Amino acid sequence: MVKRLLPFKSNFLQLSSGINYHYLDEAPDNKSNSEAVVMLHGNPSWCFYYRKLAQQLSSTHRVIVPDHIGCGLSDKPDDSTYKY
Repeated sequence: MVKRLLPFKSNFLQLSSGINYHYLDEAPDNKSNSEAVVMLHGNPSWCFYYRKLAQQLSSTHRVIVPDHIGCGLSDKPDDSTYKY
């Protein structure tokens, strides 16, 4: 169901700590040299919050939307391995 409501390709960056950091990176017709818009959510939210705006802007701009560690599709390490 999430994939239907969040119709973007998920990207992951593995940090040196081993934590997987999720982000969306959409551009018009795969033109990554388009002017970029970065959308940062608050807590406790995730990239899903910006899905409709990202769909609209990605036709003319590169749209980058990360999920903070502990939120959305990024890893959620426990307190013993990560200090929030």
